[in-house]
Amino acid sequence: MRKIVLVVFVSAIASFPACRRGPTIDAAQVTAVAVSGALPIEDPLAALWQRAPEHPAALVPQDIVEPKLMQAGVARVDVRALHNGDWIVFRLAWQDATRNVLAETGVTSDSAAIQLPIQPGSQVPDPAMGETGKAVHLLYWKALWQDDAERAAGGGKDRVAALYPNATTDHYPFLANPSAQDEMARRYAPADAAGNPVTRRATPSPVQELVAEGYGTTTAVATQQALGRGAWRDGQWLVTIARPLDEGDGLAQLGVGHKTFLALAVWDGASRQAGPRKMRSVWIPLVLQAAPGR
Repeated sequence: MRKIVLVVFVSAIASFPACRRGPTIDAAQVTAVAVSGALPIEDPLAALWQRAPEHPAALVPQDIVEPKLMQAGVARVDVRALHNGDWIVFRLAWQDATRNVLAETGVTSDSAAIQLPIQPGSQVPDPAMGETGKAVHLLYWKALWQDDAERAAGGGKDRVAALYPNATTDHYPFLANPSAQDEMARRYAPADAAGNPVTRRATPSPVQELVAEGYGTTTAVATQQALGRGAWRDGQWLVTIARPLDEGDGLAQLGVGHKTFLALAVWDGASRQAGPRKMRSVWIPLVLQAAPGR
């Protein structure tokens, strides 16, 4: 009788799924683990992410400037980071019941951002987009931009056709008068005609680099190097955001073995969050781990 009970018990333990270990949690800081070779810059599901500890970052509504976010959204983002001495890549993970990649009626795009202080040291600026004389460097991923790039790479429809697949175009006035095309573009697509960097994307990357010294001062960086990719599955976004450690003067510089800070933001498209209407974090310590043996 004892032998039978023992066999059943061992069999049950061997088949129990809870034996798989979860991530190592670092509640104090985000630690970028040093690895050799290629980074999973555009692969949020790569096995290499298992080597990085996870920091659970609490988010609060942006309630400082108008338009404020009056109803709380995503409460936490789990952050991991890896670097290889040349590039650093972050992975952000948060719960989101809906995948919002197109700006439909009453819906905006799911988005996320990482903010870094440009000036080194412990005297960080205001986490709400920096302050005058203390600029911040932003890495802004948008699901809408990723969807645009993926459809374009696959030879798919443009955004309007994706939203309204049954729509047809019977006539464009400028086709009858090509000389009026530029004037009509300025009239009906003023943001594109003005070279707005949000409308006229400099690269197909879904991550845009920006600098700011407070709300209302956001400016696109002249040379865009950041990369990334998001994957939505089982009610969760997993998003990678990557950049070189050294991006030159005027931007945040990241050094191996040095401590700096980062802050995070998330926009939930289903809740019509956009611009200042977002969930954000305070400053979080960020340390780039030195490679073993150094």
